Amino acid sequence: MGRNKMPDSHPTETEPQQSQQTGTLDGYLRTPTRQPHTVTGSKKADVRAPAQVLDAQEPSLADIRADIRALTEAMVTKSDLQALSANLHEVIRSEVATLQRDLTAQDGRIQTLEGTQQTAATRIEATNAAIARQGAMLLQIRRQTEDLDNRGRRSNIRIHNIPEAPGEEDVGAMLTDLFREILGPDAPQHFDFDRAHRALRPRTTENPLRDIICCLHEYRIK
Repeated sequence: MGRNKMPDSHPTETEPQQSQQTGTLDGYLRTPTRQPHTVTGSKKADVRAPAQVLDAQEPSLADIRADIRALTEAMVTKSDLQALSANLHEVIRSEVATLQRDLTAQDGRIQTLEGTQQTAATRIEATNAAIARQGAMLLQIRRQTEDLDNRGRRSNIRIHNIPEAPGEEDVGAMLTDLFREILGPDAPQHFDFDRAHRALRPRTTENPLRDIICCLHEYRIK
C-alpha cells in the first residue's frame, strides 16, 4: 500500500536555487541597448575650434609681401656674382703666377743638371780614350819586355853532360875552371857571370844530368 503512494507535487528546496542561478546569468546574456549620443554645447565648441584656429593662422597679404621681399633681398645679385668672379680671377691669377715661378725655377735646375750631365759625359769619353791609350801602351811595353827577355836569353850559354855533385855546388867556380881550360893562356883571370845555375827542372832517373845555364857579363868573351 505504501508503494502506490504518489510523490508530493511540491517543489523541492533545490528548485528555487536553480531558478535563482538562472536569473543571475540573464544580466550578462542580455544585449545592452544603445543610448543616442548627444553632443553638449562645450563639445560643439571644441569641434569648431580647429577651423577657427586655421582661420587665425592664415598669413595676411602684407606678411606674404614681406616674406617675398626678404627672399628677394637674400637672393644672389649680379653684383655679387661679379665680385665672386673677380675674386676667383684674382685667386687663379695668383696661383698661375706661383706655378710659373715654380716652373721657371725647375727649368733652371733642369738646365743645370743637363749641363752637369754633358760635362760628365765629356769627361767619361776622355777617360775612356785615355784608358784605351794606356792599354795600347801597356801592350807595347809588354811586347818590348818580352823582346828584351828573349834578346837577353840569346846571350845564355847552355852546357850539357856536366856531372852534378850531390849537395850544393859552386857553379860559378866550376865554370871558371872549365872556361880557363877551354880558352887556354888567353883566358882572363876573372869571369863575371850575370847568371850561372842548373836547369830549373827536377832530377829524374832517366836524365839525372841537368844542363848548366850561364850568361857572361861581357859579350865579347862569349
